[in-house]
Amino acid sequence: MNFYLISPPNENKNFNESSFDKITDIIRITYFQIRPKYKDLKKNQIFAVKFFEKFKKICERKNIRFLLNDDVHLSKKLGYDGVHLGQNDMDCKKARQILGKKFLIGISCNDSIYLARKAKIDGADYVAFGPAFNSKTKTTSRKVLNLNELKKKNIGIPFTIIGGIDHCNIKKLFNIGANNFSLINSIWNFENGPVKSAIKFKKLENIYENQC
Repeated sequence: MNFYLISPPNENKNFNESSFDKITDIIRITYFQIRPKYKDLKKNQIFAVKFFEKFKKICERKNIRFLLNDDVHLSKKLGYDGVHLGQNDMDCKKARQILGKKFLIGISCNDSIYLARKAKIDGADYVAFGPAFNSKTKTTSRKVLNLNELKKKNIGIPFTIIGGIDHCNIKKLFNIGANNFSLINSIWNFENGPVKSAIKFKKLENIYENQC
């Protein structure tokens, strides 16, 4: 069972390199996306770069792909593994022209199979569908995914599921065919801390392996 971990959208005492190092020892993280949107990091790019460099080194050591949200030029400048883009961000074709072939590009496709297939044609490496469930991280008017419909489709490109995934509802996603399950709030804001949350997800792995 593979996970796509995303940094918290707000300042969070649980978000530090020590907890990240422990989490990545417990569950299998294939991608780590950083979203440096809260004010202290946005205000000072130099601090942001130094802050996330600690996480980048852990990712390099553990073969986790290190992605930046939205900013194609900064991702290339800093030598990250790639970038994740929303539908209102830079066009995938243009991003591929800037980044070249070796950088990863992920595209948010909401609930659209059409957008996913277009992203593949435009040069994306993976797509993200969501929200799977109501999310505390993003307030949105978008409807949640029709999981049964998604299960029936031949997506044709690796995909991750995002949005409101926690220890209780993740079992509903086991037979969808997703390559990764995205985690944000259920890790960083878990009442007993991110490490305990990772342990709970690890215990679900045997159920997943038996069903898939």
